[in-house]
Amino acid sequence: MVVGSKRVKGVTLIELLVALSIIGILSIIAMPSFVQQIKQDRLTNTANLMSAFYKYSRSEAVKQAKSVQLVDNGSSWLVRSTDSNGQLQTLNQFSVTHSSISISYVDRTISSTGELNQIIDILISDNDSASNDYRFCVLQSGQSWINEAEINC
Repeated sequence: MVVGSKRVKGVTLIELLVALSIIGILSIIAMPSFVQQIKQDRLTNTANLMSAFYKYSRSEAVKQAKSVQLVDNGSSWLVRSTDSNGQLQTLNQFSVTHSSISISYVDRTISSTGELNQIIDILISDNDSASNDYRFCVLQSGQSWINEAEINC
């Protein structure tokens, strides 16, 4: 823009408002998919943490050369082992990281060889049809994996 004999550099108020409105529209369009990505990441993170917790429990059973118990404590999963006095002690605890995620824990015993007394089939869900739920599976042999919820163990 030229004012008198000097050239003035800068942007006008209208140009600034147009740029801000374009940024606003793009962020409004992107927000729903961003929220969905956060929900999906919460589920994925919880499934991976649960798998790591189980693997820790199994390794403790093998390392201590005695059975450990996975105990449903309502809102969490406990790894318990008997100490030298025969008392149950809690070695570790797993609970969900966000209140929107639901898990139905089960009681199981892991033997000193890493085998289970029964299979584990746990659904990890956030009760939202827009996100993909997961299923945590463990065979009696101790082998574990995570699948999509629609695929049964």
